[in-house]
Amino acid sequence: MGPVDAGFLMIESREHPMHVGGLQVFTVPDGESATWVRDQFTALEPEQISRRFRLRPQDPVGLLGNFRWSVDAGLDLDHHIRRSAVPGPHRLRELFELTSRWQGSLLDRHRPLWEVHTVEGLEDGRVAVFSKIHHALVDGVSALHLMQRACSPDPDAQDCLPPYALPAAEVEAAATAPRTGHALPDPAAVLRSGIDLAGELASIGPTSLKVAYRSLRDTGLTTPFDAPRTILNGRIGGARRFVAQTFELGRFRAIAEVCEVSLNDVALAVCGGALRRYLDELGDLPDRSLTAMCPVNLRDETSEVGGNEIGAMIAALGTDVVDPVERLEVIHESTTAAKRTMRELTPLQLLLMSGYHIAGLGLSMLPGYGRVGRPPFNVVISNVPGPRKRMYFNGARLDGTYPASIPFDGMAMNITLVTYDDQVDFGITACRSSAPSVQRMIHHLEDALAELEDAARC
Repeated sequence: MGPVDAGFLMIESREHPMHVGGLQVFTVPDGESATWVRDQFTALEPEQISRRFRLRPQDPVGLLGNFRWSVDAGLDLDHHIRRSAVPGPHRLRELFELTSRWQGSLLDRHRPLWEVHTVEGLEDGRVAVFSKIHHALVDGVSALHLMQRACSPDPDAQDCLPPYALPAAEVEAAATAPRTGHALPDPAAVLRSGIDLAGELASIGPTSLKVAYRSLRDTGLTTPFDAPRTILNGRIGGARRFVAQTFELGRFRAIAEVCEVSLNDVALAVCGGALRRYLDELGDLPDRSLTAMCPVNLRDETSEVGGNEIGAMIAALGTDVVDPVERLEVIHESTTAAKRTMRELTPLQLLLMSGYHIAGLGLSMLPGYGRVGRPPFNVVISNVPGPRKRMYFNGARLDGTYPASIPFDGMAMNITLVTYDDQVDFGITACRSSAPSVQRMIHHLEDALAELEDAARC
């Protein structure tokens, strides 16, 4: 178990469940009933489950936490795969209420750390699947890749399996493969790695000074603790509220083209406009701009699915700016400065700087800090690229994929969006008490997008 993965287990508590989730909504194939989804996800045997989904934390080492995985030899699929139905009046609102409860409950550490809930009973005949998996097993990018692997762009394909299941050929190969131990590392390779690591660490000091100098001269660079204090930046409880919405991707692209900015800049501007309206409605809009921590994917094409390979940058959201186009310009300047700095860093330096960006969240757990100190940032906003084509699961059309993420002390709201085919799917996860009436954010996102379109004359 890697140190980042072990850290996600160590910091978990009842108030801080550390799993990521995903809600997928499907239109069932012609002629099939709503029970189709249950049959698709339960017609499996334990030996068909991928090894990663049979891992559970080994017994902790005293107060030091978990450092190794063990394989669950008696996997109980009835525990991991559960059937549910949307209560009346059977709308998406009731589906989101169910999702909120699931996202707020802890996973059982005595079992592999994942659950799948198949959901029937939506008024329009569609079905849903909510999956949750601990952040120690996969990060959000990995979870999306697993979902993509499960689906097919071919609407007639009938060989799709859930992401936690192996194809039959792989199951047979795994069953017949010889059981061998880990090879001993090459001492020369270990020595070379140690020398390289020492060199990287020695360069951190000068790099930090360079970034600190730039933060004083480059007004576009947003750094930790530039954020004002809001209701979103205190202690949180364990209950969650999840809401989601789909928007046309073309609307975001048109704004990006007219204003000559990135799609991500437009997404941040829409979020910034929505947060401005949300906090103003609650009487808590600060004079200073809110800031967002934006996770950055550090994977390359050689990285395996699973584990955590993420960095972090901080961007201004321009919530103190009334004009939506000017707000977009502020955001573009901030993200451009952050990317320019990140390009100058090695992967290790980038990882350490990302750790510095998020380390301030730990201060929120100190007694009294919430009343006197500034938060390192106000909100987390993630933009994850999804499939570029319409996807299907054994003939069922995937209509939307909505991510559910992790709030923390000092950061009561998390906004994650996925670009999928010709749409953008937003998922907002928040502390139920610290971020009241978070469902209003869906209306504010639409209003902020329309306002930006009108101002940019799209």
